[in-house]
Amino acid sequence: MELLKPKWSVEKQTQEKVRKFDGEGLFIEVRPRSGAQHLPELPKDQYTKVWFVRVRLDGKTKDMGLGTFPEIGLAEAREKARTAAATARSGINPIDQRKNERKAARAARATQSEEAVRTFSAVAEEYVTTTAPGFKHARTAALWRTSLKNYAYPVLGKMQVAQIDRKAVLEAIQPVWTSRPATARKVLRRIGSVLRYAAAQGWRLNDNPADAKMLRMLGLPALPAGTSFPALPHARMADFMKALAAAEGIAPLALRFTILTAVRSGEARGARWSEIAFHGDVPTWTVPPERMKGKKSVQRSPHRVPLPSGAIEVLRLAAQAALHDDVTRDDLAEVAASLGRTLIFPSAKEDTALSDMALSAVIRRMNAAPADAPDTLPTWVDAMGRAVVPHGFRASFRTWVADTRPADGEAAEKALAHEVGTAVTRAYHRSDLFDQRQGLMEAWSRHCAGRAQLKVVA
Repeated sequence: MELLKPKWSVEKQTQEKVRKFDGEGLFIEVRPRSGAQHLPELPKDQYTKVWFVRVRLDGKTKDMGLGTFPEIGLAEAREKARTAAATARSGINPIDQRKNERKAARAARATQSEEAVRTFSAVAEEYVTTTAPGFKHARTAALWRTSLKNYAYPVLGKMQVAQIDRKAVLEAIQPVWTSRPATARKVLRRIGSVLRYAAAQGWRLNDNPADAKMLRMLGLPALPAGTSFPALPHARMADFMKALAAAEGIAPLALRFTILTAVRSGEARGARWSEIAFHGDVPTWTVPPERMKGKKSVQRSPHRVPLPSGAIEVLRLAAQAALHDDVTRDDLAEVAASLGRTLIFPSAKEDTALSDMALSAVIRRMNAAPADAPDTLPTWVDAMGRAVVPHGFRASFRTWVADTRPADGEAAEKALAHEVGTAVTRAYHRSDLFDQRQGLMEAWSRHCAGRAQLKVVA
């Protein structure tokens, strides 16, 4: 209840408004809510009352609004008026001061609003979206999102990035750390990448709570060293390739081509006919640098692969599958030109490459126990009894070179597209040893076919 009574004195009254002064510069102005009618003609519920205080600034008087009645009562209006008058007497413009305060308050609210949406999940999505154009494969972004959603978001997803510490990261990563070590390592690295992105944006301190070494000090157990990919002993390659040749479909052809060229499966699965050159003495497959692993330097080079006879036979079979017609080796140059950028080993969707699981599935089918002998052990295993995987055949190739052609070790590393030596060494040693690799890959093809090796390089 308003107990104070105003000391009204009417200073000005017009058809549009009435001003009544209370004293000490405070006055109230009565005005219509709509300018369409004159004030005396309006009922009370259709006009409004606004408080003002008159202050003197730089020799001039200015009226400063204080709010509306009854939201602002008389006592509060008088207090606001006295504060504004005192501010003006001190040489500060209370109108500008209030504007600055309101501006600062709006900025603070905006900052709080932005911080409210800077959860780990929101920042992670922004980071993945921003980084995705630089990923070599479109599915990499999906893998990031899935792994973070499954293993990081349950604990970190709704947390503000500024509040995430090592304890929170430890809680998120512990459930998967020992059950799925390879996945856990990736998730931990991805959490660290998201938090570094947040720090770069100024949204958190520039530390790394996803540092595995520090997390181990908090109780995270050390993981055992990673194991190598299961690889078939090279002495069994001819038997395996014979069994693989009996398998039908595009995926077995892609696996044969991968093995005979010693490339990574992703490079073979993405191969296009336009990348194969049949002119010249040596049929050559040139893999674009963007499909090569580890080619992140500014100066990137394509990877030339001399195609041995076994790989050319695979291309002939792939061409027949694409054209549904007989193709000879002499036809391949013309076929490659006509098919252009068509995938050599397409999936069911012709414009989509086979997945990495398609090649693994070929080996799983070859290792599947027959229905009449369900307890039969897998046939194609490594020395430890583990079922072999597509990537392991690169190790089969490299071990074969070491055991039978040690002088070709450097050429083998070039065939595998490995970077060997220091950066300085690589800067000066620029040969890809293509001529030497031609004989090496033909010898590997003969070994895989079970024929006597033709050792070209001593």
